Amino acid sequence: MQLSNTRFKDRIYVTGFILVIISLTTFLLPFLIKGSINGFNYFIINFIITAFYFAILLITGRLRRGRDGLSPLLLFLVLFLISAYSLNRELNIFESSVSWLSVTLVLVCINYMAFSFYEYFPRFIKHLMCFVLGVGCCLFVYLAIYLVPLYLLSAVGFFLLGISLHSFVPLLFLLYSVRVLKRATTQDKRLKFSFYAGAVSVVVLLVVFITAWSNVTSSINKACHYATATNDNLPAWVSVAQTIPKNVLSERLLKTSLVYSVPDNHYDNFLWRIPSRNFEEQKKHDPLIMTASFFSGRLTLEENERIKVLESLYDSRHQAQERLWSGDNLLTEYVYTNVHIWPRFSLAYTEKTITVANLNNAEDRSSQEEAIFTFHLPEGGVVSALSLWINGKEEKGLLTTKEKAAKAYNTIVGIENRDPSVLHWQEGNTVSVRVFPVTSVKSRVFKIGITAPLQKKADHLAYDNIYFDGPSALRAYEDVSVSFDHKQETITAPAFLGSSDEQHFKSYGKYRPDWSINFLNEGLSPQGFNFNGKSYSVSPYLAERSTAVLNNIYLDINSSWTNNEFNDVYNLVKNKNVYVYSNTLIRLTASNKDQLFKQCASARFSLFPLFEIKGTTTALLISKSNATSPNLNDLGESVFLAKTKEHLCTPSRIKLFNMGSSLSPYLKTLLEYRVFDYEQGDLLLLEDLLAKSIFAVNKEDSNHVVIHNAALVIAESIGNVAAGAPDHLMRLFAYNHIMQLAGKKLLDSIPEDDTLIMEAKTASIVTPVSSLVVLETQKDYDRFNITESMDSLGNASLKSKGSVPEPHEWLLFITALCVLVYIGFKPALKITNTSNASN
Repeated sequence: MQLSNTRFKDRIYVTGFILVIISLTTFLLPFLIKGSINGFNYFIINFIITAFYFAILLITGRLRRGRDGLSPLLLFLVLFLISAYSLNRELNIFESSVSWLSVTLVLVCINYMAFSFYEYFPRFIKHLMCFVLGVGCCLFVYLAIYLVPLYLLSAVGFFLLGISLHSFVPLLFLLYSVRVLKRATTQDKRLKFSFYAGAVSVVVLLVVFITAWSNVTSSINKACHYATATNDNLPAWVSVAQTIPKNVLSERLLKTSLVYSVPDNHYDNFLWRIPSRNFEEQKKHDPLIMTASFFSGRLTLEENERIKVLESLYDSRHQAQERLWSGDNLLTEYVYTNVHIWPRFSLAYTEKTITVANLNNAEDRSSQEEAIFTFHLPEGGVVSALSLWINGKEEKGLLTTKEKAAKAYNTIVGIENRDPSVLHWQEGNTVSVRVFPVTSVKSRVFKIGITAPLQKKADHLAYDNIYFDGPSALRAYEDVSVSFDHKQETITAPAFLGSSDEQHFKSYGKYRPDWSINFLNEGLSPQGFNFNGKSYSVSPYLAERSTAVLNNIYLDINSSWTNNEFNDVYNLVKNKNVYVYSNTLIRLTASNKDQLFKQCASARFSLFPLFEIKGTTTALLISKSNATSPNLNDLGESVFLAKTKEHLCTPSRIKLFNMGSSLSPYLKTLLEYRVFDYEQGDLLLLEDLLAKSIFAVNKEDSNHVVIHNAALVIAESIGNVAAGAPDHLMRLFAYNHIMQLAGKKLLDSIPEDDTLIMEAKTASIVTPVSSLVVLETQKDYDRFNITESMDSLGNASLKSKGSVPEPHEWLLFITALCVLVYIGFKPALKITNTSNASN
């Protein structure tokens, strides 16, 4: 294809083309660099470029009839559109455009500019250009209609430097699109069909999307109404979460008004469509969703109920956390992961040092933002260290009660706007870290230390990287360092981890959240850790079983069960009393089992009502589940949770057999609260247990804790043992011991128990009753009565302490030191005495 040089000899056109490149570069600068220029200044630059080019067109008379003014005018409209979206960052008419809209706008603008060379393109390219022109016209029709409420205000404000005229950009594009189409089809009328095909394609796509959107809206509303009418125990949103299709369309529908803009019934709120509850995801504008919401109506679910569904289905708990300050402009810049593994004690300690930056270009107080991170811990794992860098110096956290830590953080962040960080325990093996303030002037750095057991897999142990949710880490770089306390013979590590020997692994590159290392299980060491007259040691967990007459079997069925699994289990237990739960407890028979399975298996997850289990001594709950379900706290003040709490007040434990490799968050939390006698295995193990009428009994007591996922027992005993274990062993024991002691009390509220607090402080660990906090000055700690415990392990570190000497051992050390000093100086004293005598 040969293009004429005529257009490029047109100085006014070339000037406009260059100005488009400059304006677009200016528009993209805030995305590419972290600068100190105020965002409004970028708009001023874009606006001046646009006004300058328009002035050139007027002065040169290029817009007069017969002067070939359409081509430069299209360049002017592109400049005007860039300026409009630059202004939109400061005056929020549209939320951030979704990706497909941004790409479409760019392609449409390129297409308008390409019409300057239209006559030199081959015929099939001309058809394509007319097709894109039809698509662009539909898009600008939408934008023009969207901005109708602003037209009168914009016209009145015309004399204010003309800024308000940006509202008319889509309308101008529409008007001049007619001229472009007329000129393009002068010689070939059939090109109009391509234009119409583009416009019709958009309409067809819109109709299909509206239909699908309406169907999902209708199904959610129907499920909500039915659940409200038929289920008195659970909130209606639970039924919605169990039944709606889990796809992109459902997720976006649930996020309407939280993330995605929807039509507003009140024009007085046109410029500021701010959701009533914060959801940590950038607000977005999607014309498809806006139009579909207009025609299909709104959801019955309230915003807080939709958030609960999102938390349960789409792992959105982090985004739904309450905030004191915004975190919209934050970015995770750098992660330093340092791991030390003790295979012979089946535990690891992980330190993650994270740098978080604020991309806001403002230098004033409004640039202060709050960084919130959620870390996902392995089963039985615990946070044992927190640090925040203040004025370039690492300040370690102090352990205190959860209430004191929350009060100190909320007071300082909410009122005084100074430097704190706080770390809280959360349900579902997670913790949350908050850091404030993160400003555009300087990045913030914090460090979290996590003590966790290794996962046992047959004859191997596995370390799984601890990942987090928080400010985007897509552009983050990471240093990874993994070391073992001794060389390993067999290690399976990811390719990106380079090894200098069988003991140390290192890498540097893009941040990777999901990786693991596997190595041979060498068995456990008999050595332990000694502290304050007590010792801590590990041993393998072997299920201890006793007679159990299991006459009543309860099947916890959901979508993770297969039909074959169900039939196999039913054949094993059909001679007993077998029940399933579907709005009510129903006994299974040969005639109803298939229908009931189909009904129960249609639910994405299940919340089996434990209060329906009668006679726990003869009952067995058989479950299989995935990682999807609400947490206990999500159920709030529901009748279901109230009945569950009441039922679990008794000391008896429910027998739970898990056929899957994991537990749902609902069951996992109950297991951590020591509600169950627990077995995990396949159908053969279940058959053996039922045939022998036996089941695992609780091996935990005041001196022993069990971590099922690691197949590990940690014991506490009086006196000392041969030292060699890291202090992390005591921390793991303390965390699981606190969960054991608090147990079912945690269902009701955080128990006020000084014994639990003291144990958490001694081990310096984060639990449901304790948190870590870093404050700016000692005066802040004094003001909130937060003190450092002198008789504790303190913050954990990679240089883990061995056994800590007892008080009498310190006395022996001091005495021995004095003796050595005396022996060392004795010859000198003899010489001095002899010299004095001779004198």
